[in-house]
Amino acid sequence: MNDRRSIGALADALLAGAARQARLSLGELLRLIGDRSFGAVLVLAAGTNLSPAGMVPTVSTVLAGVVAFTSLQIVAGLQHIWLPRFLRQKTVSRRIVESTGRTMKKWSSWLDPWLTRGLHPLARKPFDRVAALICILLSLTVPFLEFLPWVTNVPMTIIAIFGLGLLVRNGLLMGVGFAASLIVACFVYRLLLS
Repeated sequence: MNDRRSIGALADALLAGAARQARLSLGELLRLIGDRSFGAVLVLAAGTNLSPAGMVPTVSTVLAGVVAFTSLQIVAGLQHIWLPRFLRQKTVSRRIVESTGRTMKKWSSWLDPWLTRGLHPLARKPFDRVAALICILLSLTVPFLEFLPWVTNVPMTIIAIFGLGLLVRNGLLMGVGFAASLIVACFVYRLLLS
């Protein structure tokens, strides 16, 4: 699939970058990902929380901080994610980048036909900024929910959906994220009133 929004295109960019040098800095990786770096970071942060690593104390709160930091940049209208220089200079081995790229390429043939279709305007301005504001609000709940096992997975799942929607410019996923946010907001509102 040649669609620039596709997972396959992102995998190709990572593999091409890994072929050029033995180690890649985080700054170089973000340049390879381009304007989809916001979605990639949101998916990575939320996905890590959904893994067993999310059960380690304080990890969820740190990941929520990453989500808030990334989402604030979307709201501010930045074109690419900004990282402090010391983080941009951290390097990753070619082997890890190649392994990630090959895994993404393998899954892309199945995922891309579904992820690159539908309602693309919902993944652009102003909806991307609305989604980012929701992600900030969701991330603010995480430190208070961390003491309840697995409960942080609720806001982080919604954040992962928004992140994937931004990554592949999929408005249907964005719509699912908006709907899930509304359902959670209604549930919390009723809980507070009871």
